[in-house]
Amino acid sequence: MIGVGLALAAGSTMAGPSACGLPEATGSRELHQVLSLRAVELVRRAADTNDRQAALVSPSASFNLGAGDVGRPLGTGVDGARQLARTMNADTYRFLGWDFMDAPANACSEHKIEIEFMDTRAKVLSRVEFTFEAGRVVSAAGWQRSFQTGRIQDAPAH
Repeated sequence: MIGVGLALAAGSTMAGPSACGLPEATGSRELHQVLSLRAVELVRRAADTNDRQAALVSPSASFNLGAGDVGRPLGTGVDGARQLARTMNADTYRFLGWDFMDAPANACSEHKIEIEFMDTRAKVLSRVEFTFEAGRVVSAAGWQRSFQTGRIQDAPAH
């Protein structure tokens, strides 16, 4: 009987699918990682015109990416996601980790995740905030900026 109780207790903490199709996250840190990588996956898959991405994007999801002093609506649903990916032309991404106290998280509630996508050839960074509900993107809005990188010891003195 003790073995059955231990198996039931262990089973309740094991990760499995949530009601919204996401892996059952054990806390905010893990959910942040899962949703951040889901946003990157959306941008990667948006380049494939045969991939409808229905599991990742709400049909009414809005996509916007401003540049300079002009906001640019890019469309809605999968078509908006494709236009976002084309506009960014990103070859790398970056997101910050969850460096706060971990807490239980409901994977299916609304969550906001910020990802930086970079087109390293054109030296353009797109910082985009994705809003998820029930594991699907319901909006993505951001801004493009130019960037410069270099090694600290090689920076010119002024």
